[in-house]
Amino acid sequence: MSSELKNEIDRLARMINADPDKLHSDYTPAVHRLIEIGDSALQSALDLVLSDDEMTRLRAQRVLEGVTMRMHGFQFGQGWASAQGSADWERLWNSLGDLDYKAPLESRLQSVKWWREWLSRQTK
Repeated sequence: MSSELKNEIDRLARMINADPDKLHSDYTPAVHRLIEIGDSALQSALDLVLSDDEMTRLRAQRVLEGVTMRMHGFQFGQGWASAQGSADWERLWNSLGDLDYKAPLESRLQSVKWWREWLSRQTK
């Protein structure tokens, strides 16, 4: 990852709560951009899932969902390219601990561990 991209991801992670959408407060410009960036943004989102702030965790979860859904054929504004893509994504999400931003810290820590292991396998 280039230093420019890393700097952008770090900046977006710090701004994840800025300027929430009035109709969908779980989305901010930073959430949308992190999803666009893709898998390079996942590590930062995982760090944010461990935040004490519930809205930060929710928005980080949206990044994790958005990036991995796109990996399986989801297009925002259009939906799933196939039912198989949706099913594959659900299996992935469940296998990584069915992460929930409202879950107790211990559950989130376990999910983050599984996510990090999964990510390390993806980069090999």
